[in-house]
Amino acid sequence: MNWLGKVFVVLILLMSVIFMALSMAVYATHKNWKLVADNLNKQLEQATAEKEQLTTAHNRRVEELSTEIEAAEQQVRKLETERVSLADRNVQIQAELEQLKQKQGEQLATMTATQELNKGLTTEVTKLRDQIRTEQQARDAAVAATLTATEQLHQVSGEYNTARERNDQLVKQVSGMTHVMREKGINPNTEPESVVPTVNGVVSQIRRVGGAQLIEVTIGADDGLAAGNTLEVSRGGKYLGRIEILRTSPDKSVGRVDRRFQQGQIQEGDRVATRIKL
Repeated sequence: MNWLGKVFVVLILLMSVIFMALSMAVYATHKNWKLVADNLNKQLEQATAEKEQLTTAHNRRVEELSTEIEAAEQQVRKLETERVSLADRNVQIQAELEQLKQKQGEQLATMTATQELNKGLTTEVTKLRDQIRTEQQARDAAVAATLTATEQLHQVSGEYNTARERNDQLVKQVSGMTHVMREKGINPNTEPESVVPTVNGVVSQIRRVGGAQLIEVTIGADDGLAAGNTLEVSRGGKYLGRIEILRTSPDKSVGRVDRRFQQGQIQEGDRVATRIKL
């Protein structure tokens, strides 16, 4: 073998070593791309599931917030209704106060007039007594008449004192009854025929007619109820609402639920009363 052959052999050996090194390097850096793709798909599916869970939670939270907003708006409307009712009640109380002031002025004027009358009567009695004493010596014949007149005068004075005491008693009685009526929530100026009796009963039947909820109760005209009266509804210690009586029969009545005062679902067996104590 000549030197050229040796050179080729050496070159072939070197090239073999180089290619072997390249092959080893390529094998060392080779990746399983299918495994990588599978891992990425799993991560994608996991991310998609998390996204759906987050979307569901978001929608649920939005519905909860909508419900809370609606409840808050209902509470605001309820408070506004109560505010208007209190404002109307305040106006009514102011009117009653003005009436009481006017009555007080009239009573003071009456008392002043009575005192003036009393002074006049006292002066008149004194004059009569002086006149009797002056004329008693000159008119012995009129002694009997004078005694009779004096007795009548004392009787009138006694009747006057009795009437004044009775007047004071009546004034105190009227004042006391007025205070009791106000404590019981009754307007002292209310006509006796318009006073609603205090009665109790239960809800016997519930039905709907059109958009109204009708309530049948176990008390009626025999208990003093009339169309236009209102009943308060409760269950246990909870206030449920108010119904307005539409028609009555001797032993039962039918009313309509007043939505403005409803605070719960009315059921058969719930208690109704014209004046409720919770």
